[in-house]
Amino acid sequence: MPKTLDSVTSAPWFIIIALLLFFGVIVLVVILVKRHSKAFKSEEKPKSEKEIADEEVNRMLEDVDDPNAQKAMEEYAASEKSADSAEEEEQLGEDKPIVGKGDSADSDAKK
Repeated sequence: MPKTLDSVTSAPWFIIIALLLFFGVIVLVVILVKRHSKAFKSEEKPKSEKEIADEEVNRMLEDVDDPNAQKAMEEYAASEKSADSAEEEEQLGEDKPIVGKGDSADSDAKK
């Protein structure tokens, strides 16, 4: 080997560059194989956000096995529904104007 080539190949910067090129070629080969090989392609469709959310909720929630606890939860849910409907009725009543018998908004406008 010529003396100049020997001095270049023994330099630390050449070794670092040679290693980077070697591993870069490996990465490029892997990328090309994954892109063009059918063995590495996934046939699975991506899930929608709703499906992912449903899976997370089902994963977090646990079924209630105790019949007393289940009955208490059903009673609580029923009381919440009745409380919500009572609140909605109150809110609907507040929005309506108070008009007496024979009075109307049209008769006030005519006067």
